[in-house]
Amino acid sequence: MVTAAPLPELAGALPSSPAPQRPRRMSLRATGMLAILALIALATVMVASAFLFRGAVQSHLEALEAAHGRYESLLEERQAQLRAGADVQAVDLRLRTAFEERVAHLNATRHFIDGSTVTIATLAWIGITSIGALALLFFARLAGDIDTVRARAQAIVTGDRSLGKPLARRDELRELGDAVDNLAGALAKRERDLAVERRHVMHQEKLATIGSMAAGVIREIGNPIAAIDGYARALLETHGPCPPAVEENCVKPILHETARLIAITREINRLAAAPAAQWQLASLNEIVTQGLALLRYEPRLEGVLVQTELDPLLPAVDCCADRLVQLLINLVINAADATHGLPAHTARLEIATRTVEGGIELRVEDNGCGFSQEVLQRAFDPLFTTKPAGKGTGLGLPLCRAIAEEHGGRIALEGLPRGGARATLWLPAARG
Repeated sequence: MVTAAPLPELAGALPSSPAPQRPRRMSLRATGMLAILALIALATVMVASAFLFRGAVQSHLEALEAAHGRYESLLEERQAQLRAGADVQAVDLRLRTAFEERVAHLNATRHFIDGSTVTIATLAWIGITSIGALALLFFARLAGDIDTVRARAQAIVTGDRSLGKPLARRDELRELGDAVDNLAGALAKRERDLAVERRHVMHQEKLATIGSMAAGVIREIGNPIAAIDGYARALLETHGPCPPAVEENCVKPILHETARLIAITREINRLAAAPAAQWQLASLNEIVTQGLALLRYEPRLEGVLVQTELDPLLPAVDCCADRLVQLLINLVINAADATHGLPAHTARLEIATRTVEGGIELRVEDNGCGFSQEVLQRAFDPLFTTKPAGKGTGLGLPLCRAIAEEHGGRIALEGLPRGGARATLWLPAARG
């Protein structure tokens, strides 16, 4: 009986693929620096406006003081002319002009102060309101995206493994959301692998139980078979020569069939023994021969012509022979299933080995229904099968790939132009 080792444990990383080029992003730190620079720019504008305002007001005040000084000097001149009894008409005219100039400067200063105050206040209000609105919008969106990532993480904890909608941003939070989605994908793949392993282990345990029961039944059947064989031989030995017709038509057929039954029971007992699981140098040709011996009584191979073309100069491989036997059995059974439905005596399997560069190659070809392109793309997916319910589990080809990778090799499937399919296994040759 062939045992199966568990599939390789998932190392926690998804299959390597080229990383997609992300658009250029602005980090949260850069956004914060821009906000600080905007505040500094606003403060700079306000300070510069205050200095400009102060300089302009100072200029207006100096002009107003000059106009007031001229007005005061004209008043003193008029007082002096009145005391002297001179004509003050010309002085009054200049005094009126100086008064109007002083009033004009005073009104201009008042209007400038009012306008500048309104302008500076408006600029400050617009700047502070804009920065506040942008900050409110930024933090509201940030809080919403954080809630989205938190909800996504909680959904993963509760068992949801579907991918969430990508965040519409280009900073560290987007990378965090992508990392959470990658975590969900890795967990989903790990859970699928564990489900496959559990089903595989249960299947192997069931086969082991059936094998043990079969071995016990075979041992019990062996006793009456030996008795029948003994009675038949006794007919030939203890009662004298039998008539030729009786010997040819009765006794010899009994001995022939009992010999076949004894050979079958010995074969099953040998296969039911616990196999060696250690790695050793082995011949792939012997592994093929052993695998075909196991399939000698497989009902699905009835009516299928199995041809072998084994390279006699094939180098040895460092392997666990029972694992490779299991791989071969899975490939042959799949090929036999593919030929189901062909006309009688037309189904054909070809098994060949040969030496290739760097190692050896095993090919299993059939003339069955072949593969579509969609099936080829998903053939090694766990639990994927094209067989009807109860006929296939979707574990055979994933297990074959796991065994091939365990031995440092690889396996590939391809459709044949003439119809059918080919499975190719490459294994590295043993060093030395």
